[in-house]
Amino acid sequence: MTKKFKENVCEKAVVSEFENRRSKLTRFAIIIGIIVGATSLIAFQGGIPKTMAATLMVISFMWALIVHVKIWRCPSCNGHLGRLYLGLKLPKFCPKCGIRLIEE
Repeated sequence: MTKKFKENVCEKAVVSEFENRRSKLTRFAIIIGIIVGATSLIAFQGGIPKTMAATLMVISFMWALIVHVKIWRCPSCNGHLGRLYLGLKLPKFCPKCGIRLIEE
């Protein structure tokens, strides 16, 4: 019975950490979206050269890719969780270790 209790506590910690990482990734995506939107708006109005705007957007997307690869991992085994699909298709279990990631 104690082993079952410890596994349950561990699973709750993993679910909590997964929610924390998902929230960080969502906040970061919103910030990147604002940066890209503002940059494109300013560039199309002639405020900055288009080459500078393109450079800023490429840097933003590369930064987003790096953050995605670093954060979108299983809290238990640190395995990558696969594609994100903009939060529409969240993994219920880790594809590597099989631990539950979302409380149902």
